Amino acid sequence: MAQLTILLVLVLPGVFYQAVRERLLGGLATEQEPQNRLVRAIAAGALLDAVYAVAAGPWLVELLAGGGHGPLVGVLRHPRAAGAAALLLVVVVPSAVAWAEAAWLRRRASARYEPTPTAWDALFHDRGSCFVRVRLKSGLWVGGWLGSRSAVSAYPQAGDLYLQAQYRMGPDGRFLGRVPGTAGVYVRAAEVDVLEVLLPPAAGATEGEGDDGPER
Repeated sequence: MAQLTILLVLVLPGVFYQAVRERLLGGLATEQEPQNRLVRAIAAGALLDAVYAVAAGPWLVELLAGGGHGPLVGVLRHPRAAGAAALLLVVVVPSAVAWAEAAWLRRRASARYEPTPTAWDALFHDRGSCFVRVRLKSGLWVGGWLGSRSAVSAYPQAGDLYLQAQYRMGPDGRFLGRVPGTAGVYVRAAEVDVLEVLLPPAAGATEGEGDDGPER
């Protein structure tokens, strides 16, 4: 029970703070590793606990210890008050702090938060239908149509790309025509040397048109 109480008091406020912050602002590149996320959650929880102790320390001790008669006696005597306090201090306050921080960061004109943490995300964020050609590290060219049925990974997942229609490619990267019966092609970002995004050859081109691909 004591270990559960320590977890509740020290870790969970920081976990809720971090979860809400990431939901509003997106993940941080420095927190991709699990240990970094845990350290941040513990640090945020410890800071919130220090604020709680200064603001309402005697009341919290009374609620937990029941006037010094034993650990968690106050919780057993006043379960509703203890539950309300836990909901307030573990969920509501950390979430409100994260929301306020996100609102403050978004309003700072001189330090605008960038929600796309990698160039891969920025390249495909709000990207309309287009042709994509890729030169792999092996020197092989891969090309295709990025349309409504295609898929692109987003941070923090490893970069990869699914093009719904594959095109035959020349040794110089030139599009030679749509592969008959194609059902798409998958490319891993780790295997990519160069990736180029090309607009359709005509403004009205759709995924079923322009079988020869874009002009070089």
